Amino acid sequence: MNRQLSAYLDLMRVVCATLVVLSHLGHGHLVGGYLWPFTAVGNEAVMAFFVLSGFVIAFVTDQREHNASTYAAARLARLYSVILPAMLLTLGLDAIGQAINAQSYTNSHAAASDSPLTGYVLSALMLNQSWALNQHFGSNGAYWSIPFEFWYYFMFGAFMLLKGWARWLFTLLGATLAGPKILALLPVWLMGVTVYHLLQRHKPSHLALVAALGSLALLAGMLWTDVTSFGQSTFWGMAPDSRPWQYVVGLCFAVHIYGATGFAQWLAKPFMWFARPLALLSGSTLALYLFHLPIIGVVNAVAAAQGRSVYTTTAMIVLPFAVALTLGYWCELQKKPLRALLLKLWRVNQCPPSR
Repeated sequence: MNRQLSAYLDLMRVVCATLVVLSHLGHGHLVGGYLWPFTAVGNEAVMAFFVLSGFVIAFVTDQREHNASTYAAARLARLYSVILPAMLLTLGLDAIGQAINAQSYTNSHAAASDSPLTGYVLSALMLNQSWALNQHFGSNGAYWSIPFEFWYYFMFGAFMLLKGWARWLFTLLGATLAGPKILALLPVWLMGVTVYHLLQRHKPSHLALVAALGSLALLAGMLWTDVTSFGQSTFWGMAPDSRPWQYVVGLCFAVHIYGATGFAQWLAKPFMWFARPLALLSGSTLALYLFHLPIIGVVNAVAAAQGRSVYTTTAMIVLPFAVALTLGYWCELQKKPLRALLLKLWRVNQCPPSR
């Protein structure tokens, strides 16, 4: 993956994470409804994340992580270096927010409806979306997509990096634990894998810009239909956020990434100017994704108790980004030590007992 494309993918991550935050802030009870059009883009941004995830995992298994232990340690470190702080942050902020105004969590459906302990345990085990389950921990409803990616990592890694009976056993085990709901969106994730391998065989032609812009134009048409009809109209017979809609959104992003390879090369110098800040921001996108809802929840509790003002609105918008860039940066620094620890534990367990 060249540096220009890497910088462009970082930009896509930052934009998609920002759109997810804005999609949640767009609900009228939070910032007065000024951001309501963004409520239509949250699911689409998650589909983009799935495509990006598939692309990156195809890259690392092809170029960097060629055995199961290295791959598993890297994936677990990437996820849990942010998930565990997000759980602690959610637990603490939810306790503070509910002490200030518990009704605000009920009115906004921010808190999980089932047992809090069950939500945390199932989420930690990546089982909270398996089969008929639909849970999350505390007010962190955005967590729903994380087990989707986890089981895609699991199944793809098992199939690509294991051999013989172990390949099929662990791939089927992952599919069984994930369940049909998660498997239904696996094609979107595999679109990213397909684009990566396609790029290794067929470089984009001079029509790359047409493909990149055309896919975005189609996506813009879909979103315009969704926004202007308040989700009531269809686009080419597809209802917003239906399964076919999600597949087409994923395809749009996949085609865009393929075309953006040539596009990024044409704009190599500007991308290199912003490569380092984009990498820094991109490293905080998972933290932004998992930190923003509990932060919004506690600020909303303060606003509900003391009255909404320009200060609470500003805090609701600014604080998620500020915390993601500070605490999220610290989480990013924990990734390498956690990966090293996991590899060390793996090697210790693999060593034969001494005589």
